[in-house]
Amino acid sequence: MKLKFIFLGKSDPKLVSSLVEKYLKRLNNYVKSELLFLSEKNPIKLDKKIAKYIKNRTHLVVLDEHGTLKDTVQYTKFIQKRISNHETLIFVVGDAYGVPLQLIDRADSILSLSKMTFPHLIARLILIEQTYRAFTILNNHPYHHE
Repeated sequence: MKLKFIFLGKSDPKLVSSLVEKYLKRLNNYVKSELLFLSEKNPIKLDKKIAKYIKNRTHLVVLDEHGTLKDTVQYTKFIQKRISNHETLIFVVGDAYGVPLQLIDRADSILSLSKMTFPHLIARLILIEQTYRAFTILNNHPYHHE
């Protein structure tokens, strides 16, 4: 199982980047994970770039404000189901203008982090942290408290 986090736009400022890297490093203790930044503005070219990463047994998850809301335990179950049926999970977080419609249409799952609107830099951090949290739950690590 592999996780790919594709963040649209430029890389994060140092403060956010250090937190994202911290959780990505922790996550790699449970599952091979990588982070990619794509700054392509043309939606058609962007769709083609992302399509290169989509192989057989890949599940594409796009974060969008109109996606399905899940609490942490529901998100953990979502992850658990996908890791048993897929080799790769790809998560796409949009830039300040969101995710192009072509990519939303291509998605296997569309998730929302909250009914609130977050800056894309914060959304990146929340996604990585919640994914790390999900894997700690799956592995009975005491990070998550109920």
